[in-house]
Amino acid sequence: METRTVDFALTMEELRAIAGYAVSCAEPVLVLFERAHPDDPRPTAALDAARVFAEGAPRSRLQRTAATAAHRAAKEASTEPARHAATAAGDAAAAAYLHPLATATQVRHILGSATHAARAAELARGDDPVVAEYVITAAAKRATPVVLDVLGRYPRAPQGRTRVAALMTRLDSLLRDPPPTPRVVDDPGPFFHGTRADVGVGELLTPGWRSNYGSGRQSKHIYLTASREGAPLAAELARGDGPPRVYRVEPVGTIEDDPNVTDKRFPGNPTRSYRTTEPLRVLEEIVGWEPPPREMIEHLRARLGELTELGIEAMDD
Repeated sequence: METRTVDFALTMEELRAIAGYAVSCAEPVLVLFERAHPDDPRPTAALDAARVFAEGAPRSRLQRTAATAAHRAAKEASTEPARHAATAAGDAAAAAYLHPLATATQVRHILGSATHAARAAELARGDDPVVAEYVITAAAKRATPVVLDVLGRYPRAPQGRTRVAALMTRLDSLLRDPPPTPRVVDDPGPFFHGTRADVGVGELLTPGWRSNYGSGRQSKHIYLTASREGAPLAAELARGDGPPRVYRVEPVGTIEDDPNVTDKRFPGNPTRSYRTTEPLRVLEEIVGWEPPPREMIEHLRARLGELTELGIEAMDD
């Protein structure tokens, strides 16, 4: 019987990159375990073990024992979100022991933390698949060139019937496959934009401002809609001290479907929601528009706060 050795080279620095990637994916959902089991330090210890290795410490039994302990904590967890959060932490510590064997099962060492983090967040928010999609999308963007290079040496993630297997396949595809060609938008409008900015007719609304969602990071796009109901909702949710305003606008350049709606909630874009990297020219301010119900605004703000707590940017920009 032959003993399999290795199929390709895998350096210690590459292993550190994989471990660091796994930590960055698992850490945001640790709160779901801590909330259920505040006195159990095992998943936190697993993330710490993975982190010290990623930052340059020698690989040792610490990562193996911490991974085993976190996985044991997962089996003993009292809730499903906590179980997946602990598994994500355990997988981060285990990532240090990714083997250079061209087998699909090794892909879990690379993508397991992100996948279980997505499942934990999804379950914590009422088994909402849109939440998982946000987490998976963020994990794909978080992958460094080194992580992508290492992943490319392995076969694709194994197929499976479980939700975790489906999420891993989805993330694997996002990391390996070219993005789909954006649809050509031929919507004639009229278009609207909701904001709290006081802008005059003829002036330009430009990208590059802080997003109204998530951590408020700088946005590369500016958003518009051909729905009269969508702009007032955006205006009410917008950050700022001024009153909510709705403008009729004209895009200066090309517009594309808003992936936060079309890719995640409403395939086909029935809400007629778009974005652009170029300015919008203000044609007029709409007055007398009907604001959304206050209960809806409060619910959405609370939900956005819950997503932010899990490190989810509720705006794929």
